[in-house]
Amino acid sequence: MRTLILYSSSALFLLLTAAFGCALWHDVSSKINYSLYYFEGIGVALYVALRILFLFLGRTLEFAETFYHELNHTFFAVLCFHKVESFSAHAQKGGLVTFEGVLNPVIALSPYSFPLFAFTCSLLSLILIPEARLVARVFVGFFLAFHLVVVLRTARPYQTDLQLYGYAFSYSAILFSNIFWIPLTVKLCSGGFSSVQSWCVSGFETIKRWTLLAVN
Repeated sequence: MRTLILYSSSALFLLLTAAFGCALWHDVSSKINYSLYYFEGIGVALYVALRILFLFLGRTLEFAETFYHELNHTFFAVLCFHKVESFSAHAQKGGLVTFEGVLNPVIALSPYSFPLFAFTCSLLSLILIPEARLVARVFVGFFLAFHLVVVLRTARPYQTDLQLYGYAFSYSAILFSNIFWIPLTVKLCSGGFSSVQSWCVSGFETIKRWTLLAVN
């Protein structure tokens, strides 16, 4: 039964990935005003510059990436009403979070699926004065780039987090989550909640169109 649920969920995630991927492609390929995302672009460029600088200096962002990974586990454990018992993050030794309660896919896959720092900055940008909001949007771009690099570096088959629920479920969930949350995070800080609503509707409208085509 568990296997059936996991594979059915994987198929659903792939369908949602295709739908929101098409919606994203439509946004990108249409006459979109890229100047709306100028400040997020600056943030991405700053992150790339930082990576290059650290490369020349022989330094890494291992601690920051490990801390981010474990903080995601912690944040979603708390959201699932689990009491966190310990938290550790080390550049060389890795990290570990322990908590009371049963592990679930949301907690296990959160570091690969949800841009926690970027989404937090995006939310905060909505309550800031216009000048400060522009700075927050730069941080959104910076942390989105950071998140993507962390995902690409850590979402590997050796990860226990991915093995727990099988690779088909884990990778399909990660793929959909990033296709959904990254554009949403950008749209939230640049266009507010109305833009987020439009983004969510666009994906499901795509599924609706496909369903009508299949029926007809």
